[in-house]
Amino acid sequence: MGKLSELSEEIVSIFNDKSFIALLALISGTVAAETDQANNSSQPNEKPKRVQTFGDLLDPDLPGVLTPKGSFVLDTSFSYTQNSSNSVSIVGYTVLPSLLVGLIRASDIDRTTLTLGLTGRYGITNRLEVEARVPFVYRSDSIFERELQQGTPSDTLRTVEGKDIGDIEAAFKYQINMTNPPYWIAGLRFKTTTGSSPYDVPVNELSDFEELPTGSGFPSIEPGLTMIMPMDPAVIFANLSYTWNIKDDVEVDVTVPSDDDDDERTFQASEIDLGDVISFSAGMGFAVNPKFSFSLGLSHKTILKSKTDGSTPSNAKLLQLDSISMGANYAINPETTLNVGVSAGLTADAPDFQLTVRVPYTLR
Repeated sequence: MGKLSELSEEIVSIFNDKSFIALLALISGTVAAETDQANNSSQPNEKPKRVQTFGDLLDPDLPGVLTPKGSFVLDTSFSYTQNSSNSVSIVGYTVLPSLLVGLIRASDIDRTTLTLGLTGRYGITNRLEVEARVPFVYRSDSIFERELQQGTPSDTLRTVEGKDIGDIEAAFKYQINMTNPPYWIAGLRFKTTTGSSPYDVPVNELSDFEELPTGSGFPSIEPGLTMIMPMDPAVIFANLSYTWNIKDDVEVDVTVPSDDDDDERTFQASEIDLGDVISFSAGMGFAVNPKFSFSLGLSHKTILKSKTDGSTPSNAKLLQLDSISMGANYAINPETTLNVGVSAGLTADAPDFQLTVRVPYTLR
């Protein structure tokens, strides 16, 4: 009976280990499991076990929740983002409260963005990992509009597209503590300007894009802090970050009407300081069994006002983006997982819907 009891405890411990492996993989892609400490509380001399990664399935001496030392993770992702907006713009003046002289332009815009991302993560040490991400972006805007007071009898549909490489990113992550939860991970992310800038793509006489940009046009630095708290059988996670968009000088190609038949083209230079972003997210993951887990979370972003030539324009807005997210993760094998996540916007400025599919594959 004694051997049977020991065997039963060992089976329960293995099951809990693998359940957390699937759960933490859902949260961070490489984080996979947390060992069961409650079942071993009767052994006071035994050291508490730590969060495990996929490497622990083969080597139980690999510590940490980041990519183990010497391991490489190739993360292929695909995301679909849909957003829509209705707008009415007025160029003119009012003579009386009920009389408008000028142009009223009403539009209904549907924006679709497809992003294919290739991400590589490598564990330099058991505490430190590096990451690089290369996105390929396709954007399409369908604009359904009518310019009133111009004698237009019907609406017009205009489609604008853009496809190119996006802004390449690089990041460093460092696990601060290794033994006692909660586990804290510090991160630093850099974003380049490899994507096409909004100030480089052509525009028409109404200042509308003739081709959509695939990047922000400005480099950025994003420090962040992540907390992971195992609470059998769930894991609580939270993240706080600040994105500093580095200001830069831009030149805008402007066409100015002239008295003769040919319009004059000039370049207007300005110093643009894109608004920084404060981000916070939190949620909970739960392991259903050793192969399947799911998560729920909330995300909030505050985008500060942008500045032009050192001053804030009168029409600059402070944006608030809130969304709710759900995710599911299935461990195909110890090296490969399938992660599917969806999010829905809760505020007007947040994307209406986003679907993301990720397939991380671990090489040792």
